[in-house]
Amino acid sequence: MRRFNLLKLIVCLLTLSVQLCLAQQKITGTVVDKDSGRGIPLASVKLAGSAQGTSCDSSGRFSFTIDRGLPIQLAVSAIGYEEQVVLYSSPQEKILVELNNNEHLIDAVEISRKQKYRNRNPAVDLIHQVIKHKRANRLENQPRLSFQQYDKLQFGLVNPSEKYQSRLGSMGFFFKNVDTLTSPGDRLLTIFMQEQLSDVYSKNDPKAFKKRVKSIKQTNFDQRYVNNHNIQSYLSYLFQDVEIYDENIFLINKLFLSPIAGNAPVFYKYYITDTIQTDEGRCIQLQFEPRNKTDLLLSGSLQITMDGRFAVRRADLHANKEANLNWVNEIQISLQYRPNAQHRMVMERSDVDIMFGTNRRDAVYGRKTTLNYDYNFAPTFSDEVFAGAPTEILPSAQGDAQVVESRRPIQLSTVESNVYTNIDSLNNNRTFNTMLAVGYLLGQGFYNAGRVEFGPLEYLYSQNNIEGNRIRISGRTTAAFSEKLFLEGYVAYGTDDKNVKYFIRPTLALNGQSVATFPAHFIQVAVQHDIFDPGRNLGFQKGDSFFQSIRRNRPTKWMDTYAYQLKHLIEFGNHVSFQTSFIHHRRRAIGDLRFVSSGDASLNVPDINSNELEFILRWAPKEKFYYRNLVRRTIVEKYPVFNLQYNRGLEGFWGGDYAFDALRAFVSKRFFLKQLGFADMTLAGGKIWGTLPYPLLELPDVFREEDRHIIDFSMMRSMEFVADEYIRFSLEHQLEGFIFNKIPFVKKLNLREIWGAKMFYGRLTDGNNPYLSNDVIRFDRDKDGQIMTHVMNRSPYWEGKVGIDNIFRMLRVEYIRRLNYLGLPNVDRDSYRVSLHLNF
Repeated sequence: MRRFNLLKLIVCLLTLSVQLCLAQQKITGTVVDKDSGRGIPLASVKLAGSAQGTSCDSSGRFSFTIDRGLPIQLAVSAIGYEEQVVLYSSPQEKILVELNNNEHLIDAVEISRKQKYRNRNPAVDLIHQVIKHKRANRLENQPRLSFQQYDKLQFGLVNPSEKYQSRLGSMGFFFKNVDTLTSPGDRLLTIFMQEQLSDVYSKNDPKAFKKRVKSIKQTNFDQRYVNNHNIQSYLSYLFQDVEIYDENIFLINKLFLSPIAGNAPVFYKYYITDTIQTDEGRCIQLQFEPRNKTDLLLSGSLQITMDGRFAVRRADLHANKEANLNWVNEIQISLQYRPNAQHRMVMERSDVDIMFGTNRRDAVYGRKTTLNYDYNFAPTFSDEVFAGAPTEILPSAQGDAQVVESRRPIQLSTVESNVYTNIDSLNNNRTFNTMLAVGYLLGQGFYNAGRVEFGPLEYLYSQNNIEGNRIRISGRTTAAFSEKLFLEGYVAYGTDDKNVKYFIRPTLALNGQSVATFPAHFIQVAVQHDIFDPGRNLGFQKGDSFFQSIRRNRPTKWMDTYAYQLKHLIEFGNHVSFQTSFIHHRRRAIGDLRFVSSGDASLNVPDINSNELEFILRWAPKEKFYYRNLVRRTIVEKYPVFNLQYNRGLEGFWGGDYAFDALRAFVSKRFFLKQLGFADMTLAGGKIWGTLPYPLLELPDVFREEDRHIIDFSMMRSMEFVADEYIRFSLEHQLEGFIFNKIPFVKKLNLREIWGAKMFYGRLTDGNNPYLSNDVIRFDRDKDGQIMTHVMNRSPYWEGKVGIDNIFRMLRVEYIRRLNYLGLPNVDRDSYRVSLHLNF
């Protein structure tokens, strides 16, 4: 009986399965525009009265399977078309559905936070098509291309107090020139403006890009106090070119994920809100917003063409108020594209507006407007046009300001035109110049006295265990003295040792240009007599500032040093530079420092004298920097910086006691990690051949003025380690609030996470090891009789840190811990550091 029942059950199941298979029908077809016959992408095809169905692909084709018998009815719809119900009564190979255009029919889509967002919806399907076609739509993928570009950059005050006009006396006229039209409800006072015209070239195989700036017109302040190049560089850095097709949009030192990036649907929500009929055809408008508004994401709308290319016609973007940003009230971006003869969308205009501050009463604004015009998709130009840096400012650009005036594609408003004349008048105002002088003294530490300026202020007084109170008078010449000859120097005096120290360094241009501007070509001579801690090189700022003298691991051992240097530097347009130097040092131990022979404890080595030739090859591709005279600070972007240095010791010449060879290499780079913030990495290594006393070897804790790859070991004691083969590594990762932004309540504080690690590993060969060699000098001892310098074992030195940034928008707190070599004398395991850190 049981076998019979089981057999009946099996037969019933098989019968049901056969019936289901027979009932399933595969339906395929195409949905097209009745007027044009063109397929309608993303049209919806559903079984009438149910949710079963599918969406069309980019060509209007669809295919799906139903689980019921025929006949059936299919409901076919698309935004901007009348819905049509189609009877499907017998199996067919293909269905053709023609929809009637109805320009007056717009299916409104209500965006409601009460409804659960679905990851699969027509808007997301459309974005996936945009992402799929990104490569074909990118302008840079054109075989060859050229166009004209006009940039206008503005910076100024928002709603300046009307009291300025009366209380600032002779400066009051400047505050009357306000713009009340551009930003409704706000009064904008422009204090800096720059316009430039450029020729832009690109090709795809191989990829190359070139922007030649041929004319610049900008406001200029008194160069005694303001470096106008730095203002332009800083604003250009904050307001970089925006391209919606890039994976990330870089603004104000932050990376915002593009709404059409490859992984954008993971971070954004999308909604179809409208269909628009334009001269170029039909477009669908999408609205997008972040899934988490505290992340570095944008909100806004996109217009997508429905011609099968799925190109962006217009993009309006803005930052969210909840985003983890400082000193930013508002960011607005508008991008407009237009089709070329091949119906490919090319960027026509971009507008980027940022309002900085804490509220509308205390705010400044920045705006960048870019127009691209006169596109040529079959240009004839030589590949030599791409030589040099990707962006090149022609030498004649500053002098050809009238070209901007005569050829600008959009005319300035009356208010904008007055900016240039008002700044010129302001530069002749005595009150304004006094304000600039005070600001320059407080900000840069220099007092300008015309042809000479005195400073830096922080080097006026310092203290150490040899000199006691150190008083230093220092200064440098300015452009008013000469642009081709630059002098800097100081005189210092210690109240305890009662000795005078000095430094003088003239620099002479060899290319007939200013010694400070890029590309530079100059020769330089330096003479210095001062006390140096072991391992330090000569320099104008050699670490004797007030702040250096109060740091935890400040030096305690000193050498009385005479140093001379002859240097030649040449820079090339592709940011390659080559430096050659001859350097002479005479060093004598002073204070409680002793140079004791490792072979005879009773023998003191009176002097350590060296002569060396130095060659430095540096490459900083696409580098931008701020500069003041000869001091430059690289604007950190995604591009690496490389250094390769070779030194050759000359024995027997001018009292030189040592022959040696040294090779050092450095590289530093910033990695932008999208929503995970960014990380700064520095890697350095080197090897020294020859028998040398340890002050001439690698001491990892020594600050060098010319070293742009500084790794500052916070928990390492002065002169603690020495090596003649070494590697240094540093990594600092700023997550920009990625973790804190996910924690309820905590995310309202806009805190940001930091972590980092630093490593040093070095070996000391037997010939330079005082425990194994009789030809060098012994390691010195501290005041407690403990040996200060150590040879590393097989383990590298490590220290790590974690921290919280952006506390009250300005404070950073870090916990730093030394991870090994804890058994050495007088070392600290950990420390806390609180610092002022202002950033967007």
